[in-house]
Amino acid sequence: MNAKELYTHGLDKLLAADYVAALDYLEQSLEANPEDYNAWEKKAIALTQLDRPEEAIAAKNHAHKLYAQQHPSLILEKTPNDWLQKGYQLYNNGDLTGAIAAYRQSIALNAEYYWAWHNLGLALTDQGEYAGAIEAFQQVIIYNPDLPQTWQSLGHALYQSGRYPEAMKAAEKSLAIDPQYYLAWEVIGSSLYYLEKYENAINAYLKCIEIAPNYHIAWDYLGTTYADINKFSESLAAYNRCLELAPKYATGWYNLGSLLASVGHHGEAIKRYNEALRLTNDRFEDAIYARAKSILHAQGHALSTKNWG
Repeated sequence: MNAKELYTHGLDKLLAADYVAALDYLEQSLEANPEDYNAWEKKAIALTQLDRPEEAIAAKNHAHKLYAQQHPSLILEKTPNDWLQKGYQLYNNGDLTGAIAAYRQSIALNAEYYWAWHNLGLALTDQGEYAGAIEAFQQVIIYNPDLPQTWQSLGHALYQSGRYPEAMKAAEKSLAIDPQYYLAWEVIGSSLYYLEKYENAINAYLKCIEIAPNYHIAWDYLGTTYADINKFSESLAAYNRCLELAPKYATGWYNLGSLLASVGHHGEAIKRYNEALRLTNDRFEDAIYARAKSILHAQGHALSTKNWG
């Protein structure tokens, strides 16, 4: 395989949360083309997920260095693509406001530049501006209706806006274009969950997992849905699988603690809440509150069972 094919395989594995395989493909891609800043950036993501922070930082810094070398006129943007590339850079550096401004400038120069509209929608979604994101994704569809990622992203923004039936329709369109686009099943599952169609939501999450078995978020959502219909064993298995895949996922530890607390296992719940708090440096308010409740329940149980004779 050539560098581009290796990079594509690495990206697919990254999206499927198979970080070991993703790193292997990306490193092979970089052996073939060490100047590919996109591959370096994706390698940094894989290393971060594999808990190798120093290597991740080095890879990200190298990606930025290569980008700057290959885009020397970035400060003097003249074309829609110049502004799109600047938007990428700002977005990857966490500057959503700057990225949005760059994407809008790209669109001002070419209103039909659908990649600028798509990335504007992603940045607006991250900023919680869902109405603007929906409008941006709809603009993409006008100019290119065949991008599964845009339909899925539109579905996600609609879901975040509480427009669940519309969200499912958009996600279904994504799957009609690409049946392997597993994130669309997540949108469908989450929409069904909030419509209280729990069995259908479970089926959607299972379809997501069938395509991407290492996608820990789907396992987490599956566990929550099972818990809501009192399927303790199934919920426990789903949460445990989520945490096997992503042991640093604090929300997963919190959700597992909540499940254990719901059936009276407060001592075990406290351990899971503690892990969630350790991972977030005690900045997880729901976990703090839930742990306090479980501590009170555990203390009450200890007092009620104490032998006073």
